[in-house]
Amino acid sequence: MAIKFSGLASGLDTDSIIKELMKAERIKVDRVKKDKTKLEWKKEIWKDMNTKLYSFYTKYVDKLKSRGTFMKKTAVSSNESLISSKASISAAEGTHTITVNQLAKSSFLTGDELQLDRNGKEITSSTLAGDLIDFSGVKTIKISTDGGNTYSENIEISATDTIAQITSKIKEKQGDINVSFDNNFSRLMMSTKEQGAGKQIMVDGDDDLLNALGLVSNPDPDLSKRAGTTGQDAEFIYNSTKLTSNSNEVTVNGLTLTLKGEGQTANITVNQDSQEMYDNVKEFITEYNKLLKEINEKINADRAKGYEPLTQEEKKAMSEDDIKLWEQKIKDSLLRRDDILSGLVDSVRSIVGSSSGVNTSGFDFNYLSDLGIVTGDYNERGILHINGDEDEPLYAAKKNSLKEAIEKDPEKVADLLNAIGNKLHSTMQEKMKSTEISSALTFYNDKAIEDKIDKYNDRIDKLETRLEDVEKRYYQQFTAMEKAIQMMNSQSASLASMLGGSQ
Repeated sequence: MAIKFSGLASGLDTDSIIKELMKAERIKVDRVKKDKTKLEWKKEIWKDMNTKLYSFYTKYVDKLKSRGTFMKKTAVSSNESLISSKASISAAEGTHTITVNQLAKSSFLTGDELQLDRNGKEITSSTLAGDLIDFSGVKTIKISTDGGNTYSENIEISATDTIAQITSKIKEKQGDINVSFDNNFSRLMMSTKEQGAGKQIMVDGDDDLLNALGLVSNPDPDLSKRAGTTGQDAEFIYNSTKLTSNSNEVTVNGLTLTLKGEGQTANITVNQDSQEMYDNVKEFITEYNKLLKEINEKINADRAKGYEPLTQEEKKAMSEDDIKLWEQKIKDSLLRRDDILSGLVDSVRSIVGSSSGVNTSGFDFNYLSDLGIVTGDYNERGILHINGDEDEPLYAAKKNSLKEAIEKDPEKVADLLNAIGNKLHSTMQEKMKSTEISSALTFYNDKAIEDKIDKYNDRIDKLETRLEDVEKRYYQQFTAMEKAIQMMNSQSASLASMLGGSQ
């Protein structure tokens, strides 16, 4: 490293001079860094905007194109203690009469009460098998849930297994069964997970162990194995037709019924859910307006003329609040007149506002305006309003054509909404396709931005290296000057000495 002569000979503050000279040189680097900073901010703003667009696409556009979003139906039971019900789109409107003759049942096997172990201690889930009966090695049992047609693998029980561990082993080998030890009643309790005819628990294996667990021989002499109750199917009469089911959760003619009682009749009344359909339309309009408003603010933002990202030196002269306001002014302007965002919003507004590209051939309604969904003042830039809606102060007094159309013919309303939803979906999907400059599921050119940021970094590295070289050259030049001055001073001193000596 060269030795620096800091004005010893010339009397100049060379460090300050070089620092000032380098400021001019650094302007080029700062300019590139500011461009890079703005691009990084733009990337973050677009990333947030992309998240909101994608969320709107997956949550609300998907719902708009789905028939099930709008063709909702209600099912009201006249006897909720007997039957509760839900209606799908396909459920026939009107009244359905249902009489429940019997409920579906599982098979149950409840063991005898276990009182004291062979040591005279109270039996709990922590009691060891070896404290119930004296044995070594292992004993095996097996369990069937279909009346003995098929059994589980052998369940091996050792003397050191607790009753809780025994129930765990049963569950592991026979997954179709519920089993537990009830400490309050000191009994093993089993039931099949599934209901219906053909379900019956049977237990086989070591008689001594089964007796010790309270699973005694079945009193029925026709049964050679220990057995639980037999399951049964649900039986009900639906509009004069007798039907059976192996579950109390029944789906019939678009109705999902939960059978709860027996020997009674209930009427299930099915109607179109006009209010939920209206609420779903309103929800879409609300979210659409929210997104459109934010996009409009970004693409129509004021220019940030005269504002550039601050250098570290510039920040030192400002308060934190002033820095935030300064930077926010720039950030707010970065998507001003953005081609991608402007193109996207133009397409979306055209589809929603005028059914552009939407096939409405044969529809009773061709535009949202036919349903009383209208745009407002020009300055709102496409914001939608629902005539007659109570939450629309300027439009509440008008006739609510949307509610009227839903109540009169919900299917024709759904036709238009679904068609608009399908067109919106395909349009936004097309704009999210992966390209050479953008990733899949992305509305902006994220790859292109990343590439440009990388190029800025390379350029900054080169400029920083050049700055080091320039600074080094300045010091070399000033050092050479100092040496030259020092030499001249030395020569002048010598000459003066010689001249003085000759006199």
